[in-house]
Formats: sequence, structure tokens, C-alpha cells
Amino acid sequence: MNSLELLKALIDKLSHYEEQAEDKNALSIEGFAASLNPASDLESLKNSIIGKTNPEILKSPHHIANNIERVIAQHILLLYRYIKFYAKTAFAESNIRTMEEFSFLVNVMQHERITKTDLIRKNIIEKSSGIEIINRLIKSKMFIQVDNPEDQRSHLIQLTDYGKSELFRIFGKMNTLGKIATGSLNDSEKEQLALMLKKLDHFHYDNYNNKELKELEDYLPSLS
Repeated sequence: MNSLELLKALIDKLSHYEEQAEDKNALSIEGFAASLNPASDLESLKNSIIGKTNPEILKSPHHIANNIERVIAQHILLLYRYIKFYAKTAFAESNIRTMEEFSFLVNVMQHERITKTDLIRKNIIEKSSGIEIINRLIKSKMFIQVDNPEDQRSHLIQLTDYGKSELFRIFGKMNTLGKIATGSLNDSEKEQLALMLKKLDHFHYDNYNNKELKELEDYLPSLS
């Protein structure tokens, strides 16, 4: 197949994608890419830990049929746990102990000085857990507290030279961790995944910062 034949085949696929789309004005690269792959049943898309559904559960009046959204959420949750598993080895020879500590240190390095409240918010973590992490990093001499010139009631968190050296020492391991996390995906698949994760990040970041949302259903994406 030469380039012109390939282009014609691609245009045919694009036309088919447009014909199948419910909203002709909401086409996307991600949607088109997904349309190129044959549809799979949910059982084949389940992760390696969750097995086939027990037939007895299917008979329960409380049973809710599985759906693609739950399958994706399960994969994301387990991927996070796999990364935490690998991270134990990455941090084995470092005074940085967890992914959370690493994230806090990187955030402070990027901002030079930051309030505890802003640091916790940027790391999407509960306040009590965030305070514990900050206190641990202060105790280990990777963080110091300095006076906030704009608010005498609060302090700013700053990275120490020791904290910087520990960060720089672990960056190589974190690059290796990233390569392990993306597994056997090729470059094209990595770019597609990064685009989709970025899209999800935008959605969840807006939800997280919208203090008017209270009920779980309030966080659902708009159908418009």
C-alpha cells in the first residue's frame, strides 16, 4: 500500500467514524482512534486480578451489571497500586519514603515557597494526611518553615539544600519507574494514553476545586 492508498483508507475510516457518531460536531482524535479498534466485551477488558463474575451474584436483586466506566476505574486504581509497589524499590536507598513525599518535595521545589494549605491542595490529599507528610519532611530536615511576610499567622514551606539533594538523587529512579509504569506500550500508545489522562485530569481538577458540588451525582460529567 502506497501513501495515496493509505490516505484513501484513512479517509474511509474517518467517514465511517463520522457516520456512526451521534453528535457530528463533537468528533475528536481520541474518538476516531478508539473507532479504529474492534469492540471488546467487558469480560475481556477486566484486569488480571478481578476474575469472572460469580453466577450466584448475577442472581442477586442487588446486582448491577458491569459497565466500561467501572472497568476503567478498576484499572486506574490498580495501576496506582502497582506504581506504589514499584516505588518501594525506587525509594529503598533514599530518605524519601513514599510517592506522596516525593510529590510534596517536587511541588515545593517548583514554587520555592508555598503555604501548607496550597501545598496540600495541589497534591489532592486530605488536610490531616497532608499535615503529617509536611511534618515528616520537616523532621527529616528536607523542609523548613519560614515566616510568611504576607500573613504573620501562617508559615511558608521551603525546600532545604538537603531536600534538594535527595530529590536530585532520586530523579533517575523516578524516570525508570515511569518506564516501568507504561509497560510495553509503544510511543503512539503512550501519547494517546497521555492525552486521555490529561483530559480526565482537567475534568477531575475542575470537580475538585468546585466547592458548590456536594452530592456524588453532582460530580458526573455534563451530557451537553
